[in-house]
Amino acid sequence: MTAPDVSALSYVELVALSKELNRQIAAKRGEELKVLADGFAKKILAAGFSVREAIDELEAYETTTPHTKKRSASAAAPLYRDPVNPENTWSGRGLPAKWLKAYEAQGRLREEFRIKS
Repeated sequence: MTAPDVSALSYVELVALSKELNRQIAAKRGEELKVLADGFAKKILAAGFSVREAIDELEAYETTTPHTKKRSASAAAPLYRDPVNPENTWSGRGLPAKWLKAYEAQGRLREEFRIKS
C-alpha cells in the first residue's frame, strides 16, 4: 500500500487528518482485539480451560506491570544514634527522630550524633 501524498495539505488540514487517523486507528485496534479475543476464548473453552485460567497464565507475558505490587523503599542504614539509648537511630530520611529533636532543642548539634564509619 502506498501512502497518500499529503505534502500539499495545510497545517490545519494535517492536524484534522491526524485526528481522524488517530480515531480510526483506535477503532481498528479495538476491532482487531475483539477478533483475537473471540478466537482465543473459543480455543481456550474448546480445550476445557476457563477464560480466567488463561488470563492468569497470560499475565506472565504482560510487558507493563499494572497489577504488580510496587516495591517499597529499601530500609536505609542509620546515620544517627542516641548515645543514651543506642537502640534509637535515625536514617536521616523523613522527619527527624523525636529523640534527636529533643537534643537539638537543648542546643546540641545533629553532627554530634552521627554514627562514625
